[in-house]
Amino acid sequence: MTNDLPHHIGWQLWQASRNWTAIFVARLQEAGFPGITFALANVLGHLDRSTGVRQIQLAERAGLTKQAVGQFLDELEKLGLIERVSDPEDGRAHLVRYTRRGQKFLKAADKIKAEIEVEYAEKIGKRNLAKLKKLIDGLNQD
Repeated sequence: MTNDLPHHIGWQLWQASRNWTAIFVARLQEAGFPGITFALANVLGHLDRSTGVRQIQLAERAGLTKQAVGQFLDELEKLGLIERVSDPEDGRAHLVRYTRRGQKFLKAADKIKAEIEVEYAEKIGKRNLAKLKKLIDGLNQD
């Protein structure tokens, strides 16, 4: 049977991203955050680290409905990683922000990201990784 999957840059970038995220999530689980899933990691990736963000902004960033994000936030609250607090600029609105446990999660996540990058450098070479990062930055410019 032949492989009839697409083989274009979009597919390759998407696959690389999914592979990176799968490694990242598995290591987060091993590091003491067993409830983290691929989907939850995606939502967390759009959350401001210090100031917090409104749920509607989070939904826009993640490309999800407000309701879907609300369900993910419920899970993240149960895990103790985020909290919803009143927005000081609008008492009717709430900000989503990291808890103390969430801050510990961020430190573990940053360490794991750095480890993965070292492994990538070992796999393709430091120079190639630096070039790849620069090329991707070029693709991401508007």
